[in-house]
Amino acid sequence: MFSKNFLHFFTSAVLLACSYHQAAGQKTYCFLHVSLKVVCSGPTDIYQMQNYFTQLGQNVTLKFTELSINSNPAIQRLPVGLLGNLRFDKIEIIGCPNLVQVDDFLGASSESLMVLNMYYNSLSEMPQLTARKLGMLHINQPGKQFVVRRTAFGQMKDIWRLELGNVLVEPFAFFDLKKLVTLKIHHLSPEPLAAGTFNFDSTALSHVDLTSYGPWEGHAEPGTFAGFLNTTWFRLGAAAKISPDIFFPMLSSSTLFEIGRPVRCDCQVAWIRLSTFLPRTTIRCGNETSSVLLQEVDEAEFKDCGAICSA
Repeated sequence: MFSKNFLHFFTSAVLLACSYHQAAGQKTYCFLHVSLKVVCSGPTDIYQMQNYFTQLGQNVTLKFTELSINSNPAIQRLPVGLLGNLRFDKIEIIGCPNLVQVDDFLGASSESLMVLNMYYNSLSEMPQLTARKLGMLHINQPGKQFVVRRTAFGQMKDIWRLELGNVLVEPFAFFDLKKLVTLKIHHLSPEPLAAGTFNFDSTALSHVDLTSYGPWEGHAEPGTFAGFLNTTWFRLGAAAKISPDIFFPMLSSSTLFEIGRPVRCDCQVAWIRLSTFLPRTTIRCGNETSSVLLQEVDEAEFKDCGAICSA
């Protein structure tokens, strides 16, 4: 049963939502669910939204389960301190096609936010937020690439699950995430991966999945991959070359390694086929319509590969 204070707060919030709806003069408003989820839907002006948050913060309860900002072509920027003294556990910002800049908007939520989802917006880079308890961060905006820099995670170091789409990753971007367990990247930039791009320093790293639905062929420089553990499962969507100068440091950590697309199994893979690394790999030889595992290719196929196997 709800307390009198909560009933008073909830009634006030509903009245506030209704008055906000009328003042806006259109079918778009922010409102509060009984579950303490705040929803701001439709082309709501950022100043109207900020005014709503300010008024909501004057009520008894300041702790909410979730904030959803969705289907809003009107906002271009989330300014610093937008949420004021409101504290949310989860925030979703979805379908704001003109949202190009996200400042440190969390306010008091910087100490409570645990999940942040941002889909179908138009950011050019990963937001630099103060979110000390943030554990899960998902960002995907098909058709609009954004850059991920190391500086973005300066105040978000507790992230353990990170899922990104359509990104260009700068070197050492994830190095400061000491608790990172899972990294999934969909639609990785077609640019070659520079040395240090996927270097990690997490003792919990268990799952790294790098794929692309575009033309990416998996080109990488030596030193691209480092910091993998013997418990890490690493899936690479494609690889242009499987040379030891790129993959030996990773496989020497006894990482479980898989390549999604079949590869050409000539001398470039002999150093894996004829080594102790083989049982921990899933590499398919052939093409998209017909392939066999590298383990199934006879060792005799690589008898003329020579010194390349000595690596």
